[in-house]
Amino acid sequence: MRYRGRPGARMMPGPRPAGPALARLARTRSAHGDVALLLGGVHSRRLVLLKSLLTRLERHPGAVPAPARQRFEDHWRLLEAAESLHPHSVRRTLDYPAVGHWLARVLAAADGGQLAGLLDGFGAVAASAALRAGTDFTLELAAPGGVLALPGIGVLGCGTPTARLTARGPAAHLDPGPVLHRAAGRVHGSGTGWRGLRPLPGSAGCLDDLDPYRAPPGGVGHTALPAAPRSATAVQPWLPRWRAALALLRFADPLRAAETTALLRCLVPLTRSGPLGHDAGQISATLRAAPGAVLCTLPDTAADLAEVLVHETQHSKLAVLHDLVPLHRAGPDAVHQVPWRPDPRPFEGVLQGTYAHLALADFWTRAARRDGLAPTVRNVAVARGDACRRQVAQALPLLLESRELTPAGREFAACMQQHLGCLRRSVGPSATVCGTSPSSDVR
Repeated sequence: MRYRGRPGARMMPGPRPAGPALARLARTRSAHGDVALLLGGVHSRRLVLLKSLLTRLERHPGAVPAPARQRFEDHWRLLEAAESLHPHSVRRTLDYPAVGHWLARVLAAADGGQLAGLLDGFGAVAASAALRAGTDFTLELAAPGGVLALPGIGVLGCGTPTARLTARGPAAHLDPGPVLHRAAGRVHGSGTGWRGLRPLPGSAGCLDDLDPYRAPPGGVGHTALPAAPRSATAVQPWLPRWRAALALLRFADPLRAAETTALLRCLVPLTRSGPLGHDAGQISATLRAAPGAVLCTLPDTAADLAEVLVHETQHSKLAVLHDLVPLHRAGPDAVHQVPWRPDPRPFEGVLQGTYAHLALADFWTRAARRDGLAPTVRNVAVARGDACRRQVAQALPLLLESRELTPAGREFAACMQQHLGCLRRSVGPSATVCGTSPSSDVR
């Protein structure tokens, strides 16, 4: 990562999926090495965006005032020091979804005050990485609204627009303010003003209802649903529903559950009411700039949340895969009708939706065949599996007949078609679902 201030410095390209990996990913079921490839792709993309930011500041010295540029340089030196001590801590911090969303916003910001204000957010990124790495430091950090948000960790209330954070040995503290404790790459806090992210049991992810960059400022979807605050999520059954959904995933399809928990970094609750004031119902989304985050309103049942997790994980996978090996050359025009939405979709939306519904067809088809599944859940699995198989069958011709696919995209779509055929044949009473060998899945 050491290329500070040198726009021409060489960066290693991300790994690219070979033919067998591409075929496995097209079937929506990842092998262990495929998950590592996808995570590597997220990190490579994050480094490319950071390099773009560095290049912009290098080529346009007047883009931000000199003090803002100096603060950024100080923060970057801290990040370098953290990386030299514990590279994994820096990677885990940089790859957190909210950091990707922050990067997208700062890169889109206009020169001057807007860019300078967003650039100050890099201090919290560097501090988070250094806290995890065990680096000693003292740093003045921006705290918009009197709150210092540490990506993937939590927030510290300081009541002032800047915060002085000092880390020495196993502890760090605001002056004055809450205390943070760190050990083995983990950070937790205590004291008035501290609020930590809640872990999702059975995974390395968390329930993120605190980070200011966890959701777009304009909200999610056509109803512009905002991110739900801690005051709302604290009284909702998010963690019990998560446990029940993960239990269902593990029972019905252990290998898909392993893929989901390996790729998920955070679950971001949304409110059900947007600016228009009406109930938006069940909504879920994934941000292209923030793979690994699932944004959703509270699903009504464990089966609903399991479906959201499977569906949105595919969107993250496909976004990363398309960055590694472009699958199509289509533009943004929304001209295609799909069976799961009433509005026309761009080609990218057709590909993403077909892929996500193929994963749901796979999951529900397998779940329906599991002995011991509760009858009500089995009925859901049968109905949803049938619906998803039909929807994919209707949408696949749009992909297979398109000239917008690259050669890799054509191979990918053909493998999707093969897997759908396998799933449809497996519905018979004596058939087995395709692709169940350990070599085809996460282990």
